[in-house]
Amino acid sequence: MRLYQKETPDFAGKEILFGLNETSSNEEIMAQAIKLLREIRSMPAATVRDGKPEARVIDFCVLSDNKAYFIASKGKPLHRDLLENPYIILCERYQRWYTFRLQAKVKIVSDNQQIWDEFFSYNIGTATMYGKHLRLLDLFQLESGEGELLHLYADDKLKRARFAFGGATVKPFSYRIKENCNGCGLCLDSCCECAIVPQGDRYKISYMDCNDCGKCYVSCPQQAIECSLHNEAWQERMFSK
Repeated sequence: MRLYQKETPDFAGKEILFGLNETSSNEEIMAQAIKLLREIRSMPAATVRDGKPEARVIDFCVLSDNKAYFIASKGKPLHRDLLENPYIILCERYQRWYTFRLQAKVKIVSDNQQIWDEFFSYNIGTATMYGKHLRLLDLFQLESGEGELLHLYADDKLKRARFAFGGATVKPFSYRIKENCNGCGLCLDSCCECAIVPQGDRYKISYMDCNDCGKCYVSCPQQAIECSLHNEAWQERMFSK
């Protein structure tokens, strides 16, 4: 049996999560997300067909309005999926230690010739490939959604920042320390990410550092941690030995 040494990141003394921090606004996080989308362009994506996920690869193009667009041929399964259920999910690794995640609703904007013209100025090969059959294409825009940037900056240590756009709301984390926390510190001791921080005489969760794992929840003797996932089946899974 051959054992492999785990490779770990080392960002000591370097910028973590593109310089984003707890005070970064949604607009600042979104700007970094757009920058990554512009740089990465082609991403694996999931659509839904008959209630089941389908794997796709979509090539995005961010235009001068800082919005992301892509095309789909009307003859492709991707196009059919989006007509039936206009949502996609993206998840892509960037430079090994970063992850970009996005869940978005899409809409067709094929009636906007100005957008077509700018899109094809960046995608001359696509225009040439379809030639006289451009009517087979539809142009889609990421209309609204929410996402996250994540940085594994040290061995099992992460920073994350969530954002939303187009009227969507930022996806909440699963756990929250309630007002009846008595400051015993057991959640602090159990946290593997140093995401439990003091707040007066009790504690709170620093969500930028949180792994959303639930260790604090099962460690709290006061039942002072609220979980949005809670139901009987979940409770049984979390506390079973």
